[in-house]
Amino acid sequence: MRATKSAAAAARALASNRAVRAAAAAAAAKLATNAEPALRERYDRWSGSRSGRLLAIRLARQIQGRYSEGTIIAGKPHHVVWKDGVPLEAFPPVEDLELRPELRDFDQRLLKVPPPERRRLIKR
Repeated sequence: MRATKSAAAAARALASNRAVRAAAAAAAAKLATNAEPALRERYDRWSGSRSGRLLAIRLARQIQGRYSEGTIIAGKPHHVVWKDGVPLEAFPPVEDLELRPELRDFDQRLLKVPPPERRRLIKR
């Protein structure tokens, strides 16, 4: 028990030491700058996928069509908007979408009906 108390006292003394706090802050800042590009890339990938999904859902609602999620085109996942079994638009964009061999025999059971638009509650 005595060793625990002395370790805790030593930790408190180090935490209150300005030089130790400055060194810890410098080390944390260096770690953050090294991690920042990886975190930024991960966030950009997530937000890009999310915005593509929202655009696909909105367009499918607008044209009374359907959409598919995670459709692999050229080795990458896309959100594709369909109308009457024909692909109209992909997010992220794909050139010559109608001619893509990956979509030629697309399983229509994978198409989703866009969810109804949510009503936003007004806060007063």
